[in-house]
Amino acid sequence: MGGSDRSTGGYDRAGISGFVVILGLNCMTQDIAAESVAEEILYLTGKAILENDDSIFISCVALPLLMETINGQRVFVSDQEIRQSLAGVRQYMKDNGFVDFVRTVVSSEFLDEGTIGSTHVCQMLHRDGTAERAPFPVYSIFRRYGGSWKMTSCIYAILDSPEHNNALLPGRLLGEKTT
Repeated sequence: MGGSDRSTGGYDRAGISGFVVILGLNCMTQDIAAESVAEEILYLTGKAILENDDSIFISCVALPLLMETINGQRVFVSDQEIRQSLAGVRQYMKDNGFVDFVRTVVSSEFLDEGTIGSTHVCQMLHRDGTAERAPFPVYSIFRRYGGSWKMTSCIYAILDSPEHNNALLPGRLLGEKTT
């Protein structure tokens, strides 16, 4: 499936927060639950990017959203800022012939009962399935808000594409002078 390499596994996507709560206290079980949350959010945000549906992506994040690349940091405080970043990423993909990406969770763990730290790698793909760029890691924090999980920050380690980094963080970065 575009944007993620996992299937639905037979459970209702909307029920992921309930699925996480039902799981026991065993550390391994908690790691599996943390990974399920990360995979779910990656699936939905990937679908949003590929299907040009910003509302899905926005439903997966909590504002303010902190994003960081090697270029710097930016705090997104509005849906419009998120839409601008998504438009930039889609344009970057189009300009460079990327039509899909595969995201694979490498590690996910509960940092506390309402916070998950997760690392995934992303591989950008061309129409023929080839990848000319190296996969890049992304570290994300997900927090529980009521019965749902939201992305609150993500750090991209994209070392081979200044254009991709620019697309992710449009506008002024934190600490940048406005002169």
